[in-house]
Amino acid sequence: MPLHHYIEQFFQQNLEARSKGISLEIPPLEKRPKVLSVEDLTVDTHTHQIPIRIYTPDDKMDYYPLFVFFHGGGFIDGSIETHDVSCRLFCQLSGYKVISVDYRLSSEFPAPAAFQDCYTATKWVFDNASELGGRKEHVAIGGPSAGGNLATVVTLKSIATKDFTIMKQVLHYPILDIDITKNGSEYQSRALYNAKYGVDITKSQADLLHTEHENQPYKSPLFLDQPTLSQMPKTLLFTAEYDPLCDEGELYVEKLKEAGVDVKLVRFDGGIHGFMQNFPGSPDYMRGYDITSEFLIGE
Repeated sequence: MPLHHYIEQFFQQNLEARSKGISLEIPPLEKRPKVLSVEDLTVDTHTHQIPIRIYTPDDKMDYYPLFVFFHGGGFIDGSIETHDVSCRLFCQLSGYKVISVDYRLSSEFPAPAAFQDCYTATKWVFDNASELGGRKEHVAIGGPSAGGNLATVVTLKSIATKDFTIMKQVLHYPILDIDITKNGSEYQSRALYNAKYGVDITKSQADLLHTEHENQPYKSPLFLDQPTLSQMPKTLLFTAEYDPLCDEGELYVEKLKEAGVDVKLVRFDGGIHGFMQNFPGSPDYMRGYDITSEFLIGE
């Protein structure tokens, strides 16, 4: 279907945003979705502290299911603050206690710092599930774009190490092949839509996320073998029609299905990369949060 009219109108008025991206507008605190409490903590490591933000829903429960969230931003941008509204909405609509991780960015810290922070923080959540009011048997993981890549790779390593077991994963327009090639790519959506609707994969620095010494599957989950894929948890994956990452996301879903994984694909026709963080009030914006919350709540 055609690009949504309000999106086309935005880019006509903001030409530079086509390649540079849409600036996230952070509303004042009083205009953000309400939850029972928001608490900033740190996870201590031997070398540094990882900031996390914990969102507790209004509904009192015997225990809370837990959702570990990694923000997007192409590995070079974004923070727990830029995605604060997203986490509040997930918490409010799903009843999950949300733990947002402020991992180190690859533009400042050498690889694989971002991945290590995300893995360490997730393990901390499992180790402290009772103190958080949750249970380690009910922990989901997810994120948008770069956060989706990190969530997938954390889940992958947990399968290999058996440190913990993820119940569900939520992947919103994830980066699944960190090869930032546009021309000659096997993904048609990259050639058609890169740098046209708010994302330029060649500037994401995705290739800096991991070291050259790591195995390719840890860098690009799309290339996992079927025996490994078959161990992935129940998965929700969003794609957007005019996103350069659309094709690789939908190919990944097909591979998960072939491996026997319970996976749900939702393509947002007429939409673009980042619609869960941009254009609040649009139909796709709230639909994305509603579908995600239903997935988290469901069996």
